[in-house]
Amino acid sequence: MKRLTAYLSSLLLSRRDDGYSTETVIMTALLVGVALAAGAGILTFVKAQVDSLSVE
Repeated sequence: MKRLTAYLSSLLLSRRDDGYSTETVIMTALLVGVALAAGAGILTFVKAQVDSLSVE
């Protein structure tokens, strides 16, 4: 139990910089934005195609 407590304490108290870089975060946000825009475009296109269908 002491080993586990010591390990968890070392994780909490360590000051390592293991996070993502600012560039990675910005690029990820840009890619998400592009994906959302593409999804919105596809949705608009599909809705227009469905609306143009006529049921006879």
